[in-house]
Amino acid sequence: MKPSDFAAGRPVLDPEKFFNGYTRSSGVLENGSGAPKESVITKTHGFWEGGMLHIEQELVFGNGKPRHRSWRIRRLDAHRYEATGNDIVGTVHGEAYGNVFHWSFTVALSPGNPLTNVEMSQWMYLEPDGHTMVNHSTIRKFGIVVAQVTEQFRREADGKTGANHPNCRK
Repeated sequence: MKPSDFAAGRPVLDPEKFFNGYTRSSGVLENGSGAPKESVITKTHGFWEGGMLHIEQELVFGNGKPRHRSWRIRRLDAHRYEATGNDIVGTVHGEAYGNVFHWSFTVALSPGNPLTNVEMSQWMYLEPDGHTMVNHSTIRKFGIVVAQVTEQFRREADGKTGANHPNCRK
């Protein structure tokens, strides 16, 4: 499966537009066998600065401590993007076609210890309402699927989602 297979999908998913502003998501983390393990909740605030989309994201797995991720995303052409993140190893490359966006990257779960790194592949699908997106992530370690996440993102029209998050700047 390639992102370009979805070129005719509508509405068009433009990651820069979808994540500019406030979004929230909820979903489930499943173990490598597909059994539900814990809930996943995110709150994000995207804003433009220096010609790049900056996304500040708070992730909470189960009842655990929030994990903060800062993304910097840049469009390369009509379909290709590149990004960096505070807990991401190297540069991420992604593609958007039609209502789909896909990228793969390495997450440093314990920065400085490469043995804890995991590979993540995300497929994002914009729903017909244009405000809801389904994200399916596959997480691998040493090539073996150790977890999957399915979550639903929703754009917040009122801008209140991230207002109480200390790392989500306006």
